[in-house]
Amino acid sequence: MTTNTKYNTPKEFNNLYKILSSPKFLKKEGLGGELPFFIHSFPVQKLGEVESNTDSLIKRLQSEGVEIIEINLYFLCIDILKREDIFDKITAQEQSWPNKQRLLRILYGPLNIDTVIIPEIHKRVADTNAKILLLSGIGAAFPFIRSHTILNNLQTLVGNIPLVMLFPGTYNNQSLYLFDRIKDENYYRAHNLNEYKI
Repeated sequence: MTTNTKYNTPKEFNNLYKILSSPKFLKKEGLGGELPFFIHSFPVQKLGEVESNTDSLIKRLQSEGVEIIEINLYFLCIDILKREDIFDKITAQEQSWPNKQRLLRILYGPLNIDTVIIPEIHKRVADTNAKILLLSGIGAAFPFIRSHTILNNLQTLVGNIPLVMLFPGTYNNQSLYLFDRIKDENYYRAHNLNEYKI
């Protein structure tokens, strides 16, 4: 699986700005009754460029009156672990563990998708007047959080505003390929922003 090698980050983000600020997108028109979930995939090699362009995109949208909340899943996890006062303990011991399976088992409770992560995302969105939820940090949060799991669990909580996931890899309208190497579960319900027409 390979992502488009001709991905031009500034051009792609200028197009994202046009899409996300368009009335059609904000009013969730033309979705055929589907959830307003969108995936913008990009080559993992462009991650640094995508992160810096994301900040600019958010500022540009907000200057036009489009409230957007970014939730970086990796930083969300760190915030939760710090709030539970276990982040420092885990990072101090992590190097002594023979494999990452132990870390995954330890994090299962404090970073449980159903009881912790999804309610925290819902709370953060509810505390704003956001018209768009932007999810980032997908690659950094893997394997603790898997993209299809987040999308499946957010359907009932944030379906009233468009959700945009910045995905390092490929989305072909059926499957997610994280880093263009790891096939996530099939996910058919998200719209591909790389192919979206205003």
